[in-house]
Amino acid sequence: MSIVLGIASSHDSSAALFRDGVLVAAISEERMSRVKCDGGRMPRLAVDEVLRIAGLARRDVDCIASNYDHVSEAYCRRVEWHKRAERAVSRQFKRITGREVTSQVFLRNILRHIVRKAPERRLEDYFSREKYLAGEGFRPDARLEFVDHHLSHAVAAAYYSGFDACAVVTMDGEGDLDMHYTAGTFIAGRFTQQHVGDTLGTSPGHFYMDLTELLGFRSLRHEGKVLGLAAYGDPAPLRDTFRKAMRISADGFGFSSDFGGKTRAVAARKAFLAEAIIGHSRENVAAAAQAVFEETIVAILRNHLRATGMRRLAVNGGVFANVKLNQRIAALDECDELFVFPGMSDTGNSVGAALWLHEKLDPGFLGRSARRLETVYWGTDPDDAAIRAELDARGLKYEEAGIDGVIERAAQAMHRGQVVGWFQGAMEFGPRALGNRSMVAAPTDKSINDWFNARLERSEFMPFAPSALAEYADEVFEGVGPGRHAAEFMTITFDVKKAWQMRIPAVVHVDGTARPQLVRRDRNPKYWALIERYRQLSGIPLILNTSFNVHEEPIVCGPKEAVQAVVDARVDHLAIGPFWVDGGQFVKKG
Repeated sequence: MSIVLGIASSHDSSAALFRDGVLVAAISEERMSRVKCDGGRMPRLAVDEVLRIAGLARRDVDCIASNYDHVSEAYCRRVEWHKRAERAVSRQFKRITGREVTSQVFLRNILRHIVRKAPERRLEDYFSREKYLAGEGFRPDARLEFVDHHLSHAVAAAYYSGFDACAVVTMDGEGDLDMHYTAGTFIAGRFTQQHVGDTLGTSPGHFYMDLTELLGFRSLRHEGKVLGLAAYGDPAPLRDTFRKAMRISADGFGFSSDFGGKTRAVAARKAFLAEAIIGHSRENVAAAAQAVFEETIVAILRNHLRATGMRRLAVNGGVFANVKLNQRIAALDECDELFVFPGMSDTGNSVGAALWLHEKLDPGFLGRSARRLETVYWGTDPDDAAIRAELDARGLKYEEAGIDGVIERAAQAMHRGQVVGWFQGAMEFGPRALGNRSMVAAPTDKSINDWFNARLERSEFMPFAPSALAEYADEVFEGVGPGRHAAEFMTITFDVKKAWQMRIPAVVHVDGTARPQLVRRDRNPKYWALIERYRQLSGIPLILNTSFNVHEEPIVCGPKEAVQAVVDARVDHLAIGPFWVDGGQFVKKG
């Protein structure tokens, strides 16, 4: 059990590697393939990269934990199942990813349409373990286990919360067997599930996804734009109408809607929403969506906390990518502390699946080894030689300034109003750039939201986020306490104190909130030193931080992508390892 590989292969696939019970590497497939939200198949590039980071090969893997998602048809016994449902899932996959499904069997369909109708059957009856292990280059004696989607969400959140006892809630569009919501408790390493939502016409994730799409955005990718747009609208004109599509259940512990019990409930609810929003502004639609989303979920979580007597809450699943929702949850009188697993989309399930397999192989593992999450810097970490080789290959002029030198140059450049590409150490896991693959700037220029997004070919309604020195958090933000740990991973918003809103307009939204990353010196000393040096120059203990990528591209992974950004004049300068690249040697695009 010493080498355990976790695999998630949903709409954003990933791999995570544990050695002797400790996570040593985790990475999303998109970072390697350079295809945004790459998924729907075995994440072979990510698997090989986490093994490379650990100095291992596929044949060194002892155990594999995988979600019930998509694997090659070559590993499945084809059966006469519901062909219409298979076609529907294929269409959904194309809509979400923009790609055709070729030569693949959806194991989720086997679960939904065969196992569910015949409980005596098992998924493994349609799957060849031997062919899979041989075809993917693993040892024939490697143990392979499938792990439920929402169980993976729950275990990752509970394990890394650092709580001895807490309530645990997962929510998304859908997982296995149409499940979109679970609620339970985690006590001394034991997870107990108490509530489940599996009627798709009541799914909170699908509610928000459908409205994202109806507003002209791409679902499972642009929900953050709806969140940002909501602050500009009035929820009142559509709030009562939207409650027909999403509300709390009669027992107070789940979701309900007018469409929960109908055939083709998802399509019926979406059609209802499409008609309901006719004649309404995008801003008001977004505002009503966010308002109903928040009120319903907050009420369910309040009831769950009261019923369990728990004062701490760990959450996971795509719904909790909604940082304003998380702020509302943390503000509950019933909640002393909130933890949001940073890989809250399906990409984090490689971690959760591997953790659950550890528990299955070694009962009591979760209770004995659960730890408070300190870092998500689990990805690719090129050495100085690899960085130098890329700089030389591109023929760039650069200076080897050392880390102190690049910190000084970057801080001075930000203070002059310039943007710096900041590429240091191991890449972050999850959707947020947390100071190792970031673009950084001063937070003082309100107009940066327009000109810098234009340079990046982005269209955003949210301002950029701040990375703040953790020791100044309570000076700048309101109500940090319950969300302090969550904010280390940029998963929650706070109200910005009035005295600071005018000083840092580039990172404050129209509603007076910001989504900070609280940077601790012991967690990321280089990034902390950069912010501290900027504070010494400006008197402001935070900087603007946005992910190091252009529109519709994954965050940069290696030196090649980072160097391309400065060549293309996306950033003014590049601080990459100990090297400083002055962007002045390139012609700017504006």
